Amino acid sequence: MAGDVCKLTLWILCLGFLGGVSCFCPKNPKNGSWHEEKVEGRCILRCEKGFEPSNCHVIRFVKGKWNSEIPECVNASWISGKTLVAVGTGVAAVVSLPLVLTAAGFTATGVAAGSLAAGIQTSSTAAGGLFAGLQSAGVLGTGLATKIGVGGVTAAITNYVSSAFSGCEQE
Repeated sequence: MAGDVCKLTLWILCLGFLGGVSCFCPKNPKNGSWHEEKVEGRCILRCEKGFEPSNCHVIRFVKGKWNSEIPECVNASWISGKTLVAVGTGVAAVVSLPLVLTAAGFTATGVAAGSLAAGIQTSSTAAGGLFAGLQSAGVLGTGLATKIGVGGVTAAITNYVSSAFSGCEQE
């Protein structure tokens, strides 16, 4: 208890009298430095060019401990694991597109009876609309632009979702 009071007192003194001096962030790592956000009460690690944080780069000191492992600045990899996953899901989406279209009922011989496609097709289905485009893709296959679009959108969604569920606080 007395130790906590001392730490709090030191922190308040640092904050009030030594502005600009790091009072609560960890010691600066090799090839990087910590930046305090006093109002937010968090520390942000900035690594030098060619280096990247080994873990979450935004951390907080909560209830006497850091909310995440304290990262270091490590040699930057030429491609991140998150990027590999995003590209991989984009490629998988493009490769599986013909299978998905066929499974939904958009086949090379037309709309399959009893399929999802048959269930959403109506007499007022517009020519040139989404349904027509999907049926065309089922008959003729998908063009390069469609493949790039599907792959790119899937990769972007995967990248966003993996960031949202990473457990790391955003800047």
